[in-house]
Amino acid sequence: MIKLVFFLLLSVFTAVCCFGQTVSNVDAYQEGKNIIITYDIDKAGSVGDVYCSTDGGRTWGEALRQVTGDVNKQVPAGSHRIVWNVLAEREKLSGANICFKVVANYSARFTVNGVSFEMVRVKGGTFRMGATSEQENEADSNEKPVHSVTLSSYYIGKTEVTQALWQAVMGSNPSYFKGADLPVENVSWDDCQEFIQKLNRLTGRNFRLPTEAEWEFACRGGNNSRGYKYSGSNNLGSVAWYDDNCAGPAHPVATKAPNELGIYDMSGNVWEWCIDWYADYTSYSQTNPTGPQSGSCRVDRGGSWIDRAGDCRSSNRGCFIPTYRHYYLGLRLAL
Repeated sequence: MIKLVFFLLLSVFTAVCCFGQTVSNVDAYQEGKNIIITYDIDKAGSVGDVYCSTDGGRTWGEALRQVTGDVNKQVPAGSHRIVWNVLAEREKLSGANICFKVVANYSARFTVNGVSFEMVRVKGGTFRMGATSEQENEADSNEKPVHSVTLSSYYIGKTEVTQALWQAVMGSNPSYFKGADLPVENVSWDDCQEFIQKLNRLTGRNFRLPTEAEWEFACRGGNNSRGYKYSGSNNLGSVAWYDDNCAGPAHPVATKAPNELGIYDMSGNVWEWCIDWYADYTSYSQTNPTGPQSGSCRVDRGGSWIDRAGDCRSSNRGCFIPTYRHYYLGLRLAL
């Protein structure tokens, strides 16, 4: 008989201007052919993976995959439940001292002139970038060849930069369609650099635009990726504002479901500038790529409220000259 030993996991994140959810009271019991894993979380936030140890917590295997319920999603504060189909992963129970841990996705909050915004931590990892199999025959030639990319950990905006934040930093709002909670738009890549420079002076941080590889890894859900075609789902309408469900203009940020990391609107709403100059892919493996040293246009990603579904895929690529502005083009921060 397997002896089940359960323990408390406290996932506390401390840093200046930052906060994190605390996961506690992790417990488990058998219910029919499943194991039910329960936990408490003190604040609303994003919960990531659940792990199993067979040696009392000294070592941990890979994240459990045959799980449903309150896992890899945004959850409110309170008690939650995860259902593990143990028969589908019975090899992970090859021990006599079983315990579990549930991991919160860490985030950081900043306030500038009374306007707060949140950054989500993306744990470093390796992924296949470009026209992977779930993109099917919609993938364009500039999404090939698929290649391996390894990234260090970083933070990325939980939402697109809002008009409220842009106004708080710049003292003006260039957007064509006005609204404090709408994503800022009608901003060029050059405009974004000026905004980021001022934001960094106000916060003492080193915010920037994400690299194209960072953007795609976060869009795909990072290490929590479920292999969806769009950011967070194969059902685009559940996670994005695009031409089939939006008569225009862009919608307030975070009004659709988030992806596996708790990040919103990486598919649809507005296109998002990346820091890279645009270039064709190669088949070589890369580590922390930043694109070519020069070029004629900068990368943008994600699709927008006026675009078809194919433009909102996780691997879809676009580019504009750095001075280009339009009411479907905004930004997301990285750190």
